[in-house]
Amino acid sequence: MSRGSGFVKEVFSMLYWTMLAACTVGPGTVVTCSRAGAEFGLQLIWALVVAALIAFTLQEGTARLTIVSGQSLGQCLNAKYQHMTKVYNTAIICWLVAGSVFFGNMLYECNNFAGGVDAVMAMPGASDLSMSGLVGLRIGSCLVYAVIVMALLYWDKTDKLGIMLGILMIGMVTLFLVVVISMGMDWTNFLWGLLPNLPPKTETSAEPADIIISLVSTTSVGYNLFLGGAMAKGRQLGSAQRGIAFSTVSAVAVSILILIVGSGFHQDGGSTTFTISQLSAFIYKFLGTAGVVVFSLGFIAAALSSILTCPLAAALTADSVLTFKEKETLDEEKETDKNEEKREMPRMIFLGLMLLMVLVSVVVISANADRTYVILIAQVFNGCLLPLFSTCLLLCLNDKQFMVSSPQSGLANIAMIICVTLTFIFTSNVLLQKLVGTVLTNVNLRLGLATGLGVAGMGSVCAATSLGREIVSSFRKTA
Repeated sequence: MSRGSGFVKEVFSMLYWTMLAACTVGPGTVVTCSRAGAEFGLQLIWALVVAALIAFTLQEGTARLTIVSGQSLGQCLNAKYQHMTKVYNTAIICWLVAGSVFFGNMLYECNNFAGGVDAVMAMPGASDLSMSGLVGLRIGSCLVYAVIVMALLYWDKTDKLGIMLGILMIGMVTLFLVVVISMGMDWTNFLWGLLPNLPPKTETSAEPADIIISLVSTTSVGYNLFLGGAMAKGRQLGSAQRGIAFSTVSAVAVSILILIVGSGFHQDGGSTTFTISQLSAFIYKFLGTAGVVVFSLGFIAAALSSILTCPLAAALTADSVLTFKEKETLDEEKETDKNEEKREMPRMIFLGLMLLMVLVSVVVISANADRTYVILIAQVFNGCLLPLFSTCLLLCLNDKQFMVSSPQSGLANIAMIICVTLTFIFTSNVLLQKLVGTVLTNVNLRLGLATGLGVAGMGSVCAATSLGREIVSSFRKTA
């Protein structure tokens, strides 16, 4: 293979993996990151950096699990717990994982439709429509999105989608980079924002704990662990690692740039209630009508990609985690079709799950549900699911039946344990704030308790399963 063709192949491989970034960066990311910037300035950039490190560690882990074992994370969970109590031939924990992903992604899908409609309304001239015209635009946009997405999902050509989404990601990075350069930035505040801190809540801001868990969940998306596993099948580990790194850097770059633009909007005297329409007005000051058009088209495409990949990831997870055929039938098919990837789930059920998510989202957003409330619920709920998914991944990576040819190393376990523990701590902080926030008003005390609960949660998993022994064993092998 010539050097030129190898370079082209590497570029296409990295662009293929940016489908994960496209799942990450959508309308919800714009609202969450810009709101963080508008309400807290640059103080929460550290949360995006930490979330990006968590995202890379977990996504690299699920890709390595799939490439070494030949099975996705969902399939490994199905095999690992096949002897547990079952409901309809599937272990209860697998139903829990599938149901969590499905419900969480349904919330994400509502979020994506809401942002997609706002992206359309951000186009020049849309704000001049009458009330009935805006209602028609909102409902019409939802229907157009739904038709396009269901047509693409029905054709099942998602492997060709990665290249287009990769180009889209590069365009989004460029757009916000131009805006940031045009508005200027305080590098001192930027550097201070890289240091972990918990800014105080103001009368008009959201809870900092909610914003932090939202930033983590919008950057380290739980269902990407299952989608990434499906994407890793048939790939080389080195190429997958580089592609995941490129995807993660692209996603966090866009998120940080959006947060910076949001902080500039706030300093410019904008409202703390941040919307895409207000952001387009801010961009107009620097790039004019052409910039607003590019911005709107870019986020319409981003919304479309998120609307497309969200139900697909949920259906792929259900397909990999749930059992639809008897074990003997599966063993026969694996022997006859080793090189052909087949879904166990009947195609009509597979499409039906995705159609249900799209239809629910169309109804909710067409009825003009509060978009900010939908986004907050979606981000916080999915952020709280991340400890469950990351723990499942850590258990499978240390299971000899999956990783016998390339056991998990001690250093890899250190990185994974830190990331999983952090997800426990972030989730514990949110739960403490929601349950006893009115009583536990001391922020430092709450953070201390959250850290203790997070460490205790990780310790409980190690003690209740064979994970503790496997981790110790991994260090002995390394030594």
